[in-house]
Amino acid sequence: MTRFIALLFAMALVSGCAERGAFQYAAPSERATEHDVWVVNYRSNAPAPMGQRTPARPDAPRYEKHVVSVRPSHKTGEIEWTSTTPNAATDFVSLGISPVENINTFARDIAKAGVGRETTLFVHGYNMNHAESVYFTTQIKHDFDIQGPTVLFSWQSAGVGAGYIYDRDSTLYARNALEDVIRALSQDTDRELVIVTHSLGGFLVMETLRQMSHKGTFDMHDNIATLAMISPDIDGELFRAQAGDLSSFPKQTIIFASEQDKALRVSALLTGQKNRLGSVTDRSAISGFPISLIDASDLANGGLNHSVALTSPTAISIISKMVEQGDISPEADIPLFIDLGSLID
Repeated sequence: MTRFIALLFAMALVSGCAERGAFQYAAPSERATEHDVWVVNYRSNAPAPMGQRTPARPDAPRYEKHVVSVRPSHKTGEIEWTSTTPNAATDFVSLGISPVENINTFARDIAKAGVGRETTLFVHGYNMNHAESVYFTTQIKHDFDIQGPTVLFSWQSAGVGAGYIYDRDSTLYARNALEDVIRALSQDTDRELVIVTHSLGGFLVMETLRQMSHKGTFDMHDNIATLAMISPDIDGELFRAQAGDLSSFPKQTIIFASEQDKALRVSALLTGQKNRLGSVTDRSAISGFPISLIDASDLANGGLNHSVALTSPTAISIISKMVEQGDISPEADIPLFIDLGSLID
């Protein structure tokens, strides 16, 4: 118990630095790589009301196009922040943010943007502020060499370690807005939709897909090519209920799990359970569903090990190769069980 309390305390301290999570602006550098990130900003930009730690959640999202620059000497799996003067030659920096009028214009602009045959929608997890979520999405786009448009759904996390319950409530609040985004992006007939989630983002997406299934007007298999859930922070029994309510599944659904995920151990402790879905590598947790399970336990890279599949250079290399070879593909109809540790060269 003492160890878990220490972990919880450590998580609360993650956001303790004043410099955490601020957008960094600088002039472009010829040697840096620039990325467009399309953002659904479902966060309030108002101050918190008196006596409250967080502002009221917004009534509607805002739509934005961010241009983010990644430094030439970028290290795979990292976000290079600076506590001094931002410089595109040495740091992640923002080059500009452009508002987009509404969701229809947003979806049309995305359909005309970039190259590649997929649009990737990323839904971030717990304890992440807006700037962090934008730069994390950029890091993923850069490290996985995602060619098609990349979209971030940025929901209102408290951005503090002690805000877990607030964040969970925020995911429920965001379901309708996320549904609108999924429907809008799926209208692009020239590209397939890939949804990538992390942590509580997986809970938000599953609740949204369940809600859409109940309406009976959206076919998951026809409209979502891949759903990849990284370290999903979901109760296992609840997930089985959510999955059982889906009228159909995306063409491919993948869960990346790790028994070394310390953040999910704390989450489980808070809910009175032993495990969360993303910390269970036993296929019985997803038996009966067309879901692949990828075990990243052997690739633990220190810290909380809560985003290994997205931040470990080894994991990124292996997963990228699997995608290139077609092992992770909507055409791979048979659910997979893969131990990433066994694929290390």
